[in-house]
Amino acid sequence: MPEKSNRPALKWLLISSLGIILLGTTPWVWFSILPDDFHVARELRTRGFDIIYNWHDDTIWQHPTHVSGSDKDITPEDCRLICQLPRLFALHFLRGDMSGLNLDEIGNCQELFWFRFHDVTQFPVSELRKLTASPVRIISLESRVHVTDFDLEAFAKFTNLEQLFLETYNAGVTDASLEYFEKIPSLKTLHLPNTSITEKGVEEFRKKRPDVEIYLYLK
Repeated sequence: MPEKSNRPALKWLLISSLGIILLGTTPWVWFSILPDDFHVARELRTRGFDIIYNWHDDTIWQHPTHVSGSDKDITPEDCRLICQLPRLFALHFLRGDMSGLNLDEIGNCQELFWFRFHDVTQFPVSELRKLTASPVRIISLESRVHVTDFDLEAFAKFTNLEQLFLETYNAGVTDASLEYFEKIPSLKTLHLPNTSITEKGVEEFRKKRPDVEIYLYLK
């Protein structure tokens, strides 16, 4: 009889042990099946980036959509990680050295909408050409990001760009750049204060692209 009475206790002990094991492994299993961009975002956070997620996503997890960095110097490895976010919507940097910027893989970000760099130093303007591989619609290069007509030549290849902000002192941007902007079919707005673009150049541009609003002065 004592032997028989111990069997239920042994059974519940085994069940309890199994339950504890399952509870202990479930978080690990769940973490391991999360999408790659979730893990990439965690790595970017450890590197000092701010991450915003799409809270309206219809999946059980949230995809990272916004990456920003303030007072942070970017590295090629940072860029490699950022370019592994297929749902990336906006990339924003405020201050910091951008000499390590590398957009070789930006074509992976097929939902990129806004590219903004403000008050940064050592911005490699040649990287702008690589943005043509993305569907970017707004490009904002503000304060201390200096470009020239040569740098803007690649803009003729953009097919989705709607707004361009060059709100800084860019004397090297002249009426010649307007020829490149004319070729962007999706373009809606140009903000080009403090450049060498003339009123005459704007007048000629408007004859060809009356659908584009162009501003030479800060409002």
